[in-house]
Amino acid sequence: MFARRQLQAFISVAELGSFTRAADRVHLSQPALSSSIRKLETLLGLSLFARDTRGVSLTPAGRHFLEHARRILAEMEQALDDAHSMAHLQRGLIRIAALPSVASSCLPRLTQAFLTRHPHVDLDIRDGLARAVQEWVNDGEVDIALTSRPEHEGLLNFTPLWQDELIAVTPRANGTQSPDWRRQLGELPYIALTPDTSIRPLADRALQAANMATSPAWEIAQMSSAIAMVRERLGYTLLPASCIEVFNLGSEVQTCPVPGIARELGILLRRPLQQSPALEAFMTLLQETFQPASAASSMRSDSAHASGVSTASINS
Repeated sequence: MFARRQLQAFISVAELGSFTRAADRVHLSQPALSSSIRKLETLLGLSLFARDTRGVSLTPAGRHFLEHARRILAEMEQALDDAHSMAHLQRGLIRIAALPSVASSCLPRLTQAFLTRHPHVDLDIRDGLARAVQEWVNDGEVDIALTSRPEHEGLLNFTPLWQDELIAVTPRANGTQSPDWRRQLGELPYIALTPDTSIRPLADRALQAANMATSPAWEIAQMSSAIAMVRERLGYTLLPASCIEVFNLGSEVQTCPVPGIARELGILLRRPLQQSPALEAFMTLLQETFQPASAASSMRSDSAHASGVSTASINS
């Protein structure tokens, strides 16, 4: 392929009609410039200049190549400018996928914090259920996902960041709320999230551990719909604690933590890891946001279990 310096040398000689003046323009010695032109002519298999006692002029082949050389050099310069801008975060694009609970809780704050630091980088955000999010990452449709750990990683790489605990959401009962989530359920029907959500396997595991039936009366894809059904006293549901931050649960329902059950949330990338400067900056923000808070989050969780009060484990 053509070297940038070769094209610069050729265009300068063509425009100035002199090897001496062209060498000064491109900051080369005249022998070095002449060598660069000879290598270009060898590569093309063409004579680009006619040399005589009056000076140097383009051959017909040289005149034809000049237009192409200017275009190629301009594209090279643009590519270098783009690379420089991306390296210095003056431009860039990150395609982000997230679970609905993440997209509606911590991701908006992360987005605002990132754009404050890097206002020239574009963020393309989409939300979806766990299975869809994993497929987007695996197929290269997104660069990064904030989601739960996949059951089988394969070509995926998962880095955990925080724990999202499970809570029971039930119609509000008269009298004192029991600290035991199982006693709140009574004979209420089970309103389950659909199997393709990241919460459903955790919820079923919690019910199995408590020797309770896992067969749902209803299967609902959206947490907001499940909460609405609980408000109408149609049953109970098991949801991530982060939903407390997202939804206005209202006075018609009550919550109780489900001890020992949590989903691991974090960063999902496709192997081999290929990180642009913009993506590296976003991952740095994630680490800054969640890692320092992990110990404090654990302390809040222990305190909440001791008092019987539910809490969201996402803190940002």
